[in-house]
Amino acid sequence: MPATDTLPETLELILTREERRRQFIDLGWWVSIPLSIVPARWLNDGEQRLDGGYYAQEVTTALRSVKDCGLEVEPLNKVVSEIFILGRFRRIYATDRESGWPYLSASEALEFRPTSERWIAKDHAPRQAASHFAKAGWILISASGTVGRTVLATRRLERFFLTHDLLRVVPRHSPPVGYVYAYLSTWIGQALMSKNQYGSAIKHLEPHHLVGVPVPLLPDDEQQAIHNEIMRAYALRDEANELLDEADELLHKELELPRFDESLVPYLPSPPRPQTSHPEMPHPKAFTVSVLELNDRLDVSYHVPVARTAIELLHKGKYIPFRLRELTDDIRIPPRFKRIYVQKEYGVPFLRPSHLPQMRPYDLGYISRLTKVLDSLVLHKGDVLITTDGTVGRIAIVTSRIAGWAGSNNVARITYGTQDFGNGFLAAFLSTPYGFYQLTREIYGGVVDHIEESHLESVFVPNPPRDIQADIGERVVRAFEKKDEATEIEQNAIRKVETALQSRAAC
Repeated sequence: MPATDTLPETLELILTREERRRQFIDLGWWVSIPLSIVPARWLNDGEQRLDGGYYAQEVTTALRSVKDCGLEVEPLNKVVSEIFILGRFRRIYATDRESGWPYLSASEALEFRPTSERWIAKDHAPRQAASHFAKAGWILISASGTVGRTVLATRRLERFFLTHDLLRVVPRHSPPVGYVYAYLSTWIGQALMSKNQYGSAIKHLEPHHLVGVPVPLLPDDEQQAIHNEIMRAYALRDEANELLDEADELLHKELELPRFDESLVPYLPSPPRPQTSHPEMPHPKAFTVSVLELNDRLDVSYHVPVARTAIELLHKGKYIPFRLRELTDDIRIPPRFKRIYVQKEYGVPFLRPSHLPQMRPYDLGYISRLTKVLDSLVLHKGDVLITTDGTVGRIAIVTSRIAGWAGSNNVARITYGTQDFGNGFLAAFLSTPYGFYQLTREIYGGVVDHIEESHLESVFVPNPPRDIQADIGERVVRAFEKKDEATEIEQNAIRKVETALQSRAAC
């Protein structure tokens, strides 16, 4: 029991908190719990769901926008040929490219430049292996984790063995696929898809959750205009990827560097395999480290000879490599800060590390313009960005379209050659295994991987003549400009669908 003389003090504290709550309400600062009122008959419809998210205000608003738009409305399964998902399977990876298919997870399929270092073993693939390869023009929808994100399959995606965690939507000729894709990407389409998700820790979607999603059909000319803009955006992304392919090819040619893979790493010879061992069990990789090379690091990942081999090959290349600190004008990581997210009109777009590899930034937030360290967070055109926390080593360039945004303190900024495309050359090099393995070698941390400015400064980078750097870098800079132009075109197309539906519903 508390002492008697402390009770008035406790009571006063409670009253003070109550008074403060009332003051917040009077000033309009109090955020009430969102409530939704829906007809009781809705509980008996469909799957008889009792989870609140199924009846959220955003969902009811989306349904009202579709119902009141005055357009013909069809369920999704009536406007596409097929909606299907594949069964789970045991993933057995091959040890080389020849005996496997490159594999992508759902998040990797949504990236601007999908790549894979994992190959599903052809000899152990599931029976429906052919169905895991999407066809250009299909709409792919994430079905596990963060559900409802959409991507349009392209020729580049066709060569990848895709995860079962993607819903496949096979379009018809009419309505055009670009229009269906844009509608499903609107906040209306996203709300109507995600309301059906189920699961406690990890959310899931199934084909039967999508078949009844209502699709309002705008006039044919408007549908075609939206479709054309979506296809133009994806064409720009293809052009950007082709430019990056050219830059990568030119970089290896000009620097006279071999294509790097682990076959170049001098691991110790594998011992003879015992007859009792499983024939598919890979040989363990072993190596030695001199005590003089420990650098006070006892974690094995630091000493795996991949980065050491990459540095040795760089020194054998055509141009002498230098430490990054000797070449750049500035290398900086902003300080940590308290993130206060606000509505769009009160904030600055905030770029997180997860946004860098994405085709377009999903779930873009806005941080307050009153953030104390905002000046140090602002992105400057031409800077090279490198993720330093979580998934380390993702690379991007600040384009004219995102300059002025705020960037996370988990993203480093490097200023180098912004006037003569040296920044593009640096981004191209750091994206190769020669740069990536040097960056990831320095990772430390138990739960969340992390690197510091000093680690970035020590990375070796070749320094060819400026005209060679410009020839490579100009392609890279153009590629990132095209990528962000595609994002702007796609977002405008999506907004046109939203505006068209909301304006008709308001009439």
